[in-house]
Amino acid sequence: MPSLRPSLNPREKPPTRGHGEPPPIDPLGWSDPVPAPRRGVFPPTRRDFAIAGVLLVAGIAWGAALRFAESLPVDFGFLLFLLQAGVGLVFIIGLVLQLLLRGFNVDRVVIVAGLVLGGTTWGLGIGPTVAPAVTVTGTYAYTPALPAAPASEGALACEWAEGRWRVGSLTTTTPIGGLPTAHVLTVNLLNRQVQLTDGASSTLLAMGDAAVAPPPDETARGAGDRSGAIAIDLLQVNLAAGSSDVNEVRGTFHWTCPGPPG
Repeated sequence: MPSLRPSLNPREKPPTRGHGEPPPIDPLGWSDPVPAPRRGVFPPTRRDFAIAGVLLVAGIAWGAALRFAESLPVDFGFLLFLLQAGVGLVFIIGLVLQLLLRGFNVDRVVIVAGLVLGGTTWGLGIGPTVAPAVTVTGTYAYTPALPAAPASEGALACEWAEGRWRVGSLTTTTPIGGLPTAHVLTVNLLNRQVQLTDGASSTLLAMGDAAVAPPPDETARGAGDRSGAIAIDLLQVNLAAGSSDVNEVRGTFHWTCPGPPG
């Protein structure tokens, strides 16, 4: 068996083992392997151009989707959050993995980030959007139960939300009668909020699904129908309200809105 100790004679050739192969210098495998040479970014290959094109198109699609989601009504905010936080987090994790698994090849990571973010910026400028919100004039009828007063009716500003497939909010342009001071009723059907205020000291508020629920004797309709009714049940929330301001308002509010302009 040949000795594993190196010879002290520099002229002595190392012994060979079958087929002329020299014996292993490190039989225990403790020496570090020589790393393979890293291919530079330049000159780019056809595969590099193909990957760059895919990344650019993906960025454009992401930006266009963000632009579309931003133009949707507020109740679609989860979609915008998913595109911003969800896709953005996946993108960042992908960059980190690219950095770690490719031997800290920073130049390639920078190119990937530049292509995707550049495409996203481009997509934000050319992406589709839904039709903007528009306000039309409708009518309302209000039947108070508390405090007791005669029924009233008047004009109403109906805002069709972005996309114009639902009524987003209602605002009386003629004040609600039967109260010590003239109040304006605002119904936000998307945020589920109803507010009655006189612009000074009195503010009554109701929030949640119950705030825009129809009365028991009314047929339930969608939150964005052009006509419908809600059961008003508002409580005073303004601490600066005077003794002459009502603490609670109850009644039934009917609205009718024309369709949005074509």
